[in-house]
Amino acid sequence: MAGMNKVFNNTLASLRALFPSKCLNCGMAGGYAGLCAECHGLVRMPGPNLCALCARPLDFTYEIDTGAEYFCGECRLDPPPFDAAMYALPYDDPIRKVIHAFKFSYSPYLAHPLAEMGNERLAPWLARRRGAVILPVPLHWRRLYWRGYNHAYLLASRLGRQAGLKVEEGVLRRTRNTDTQYGLTKKQRGENVKAAFAVKAPQMVAGRDIVLFDDIITTGATARECCKELWKAKPNSVTVAMLCKAGE
Repeated sequence: MAGMNKVFNNTLASLRALFPSKCLNCGMAGGYAGLCAECHGLVRMPGPNLCALCARPLDFTYEIDTGAEYFCGECRLDPPPFDAAMYALPYDDPIRKVIHAFKFSYSPYLAHPLAEMGNERLAPWLARRRGAVILPVPLHWRRLYWRGYNHAYLLASRLGRQAGLKVEEGVLRRTRNTDTQYGLTKKQRGENVKAAFAVKAPQMVAGRDIVLFDDIITTGATARECCKELWKAKPNSVTVAMLCKAGE
């Protein structure tokens, strides 16, 4: 039965790739990344002035890049457990609807166009981390079986290839099947993922530059918990890359 389901899902994904359905945002004839040309033009890019730690847009602007690093107020008061972060796209419509289809409607073919949209911002940032290894945020095996693929890995593998970085699965594991983070408060999100991850191959982390990758970061609870575990394996550095950042 599992084999038949896999064949069916692969066939469905191939048909969707060859014959895109309606635009995921407006319902008109679809196009690139599941969006019609008009809706694709609505996809926003991040602003130029971001916190050097968490990539949150700063509440002030500067026109001349002096090479100095600027930090948001929250990172000054409570620095995150990673050295830097970067994202490619704000998590709002229409990209939100594409991500939702990618994760919950068995649409792995969307990984390629989504990664291409993220390349402009993320590929140069990743390429500057020569020798680093990218670790996608893992799914619990039950959720992976239900979904059919790890969306973070599909995106990371394409972005990593573009940047010339290796992507490793299985180094970081999700040790329990947590509830979905959707609809939870920031405090509840932190409690939901507490002690939910473990480094299963510390030798792959020790002394290395690690890039944690996820598709979306909302409050940062999952990224923080993963990074706390990664630091226990004594890496040289830990940074975070994400395709989308919510709340921008």
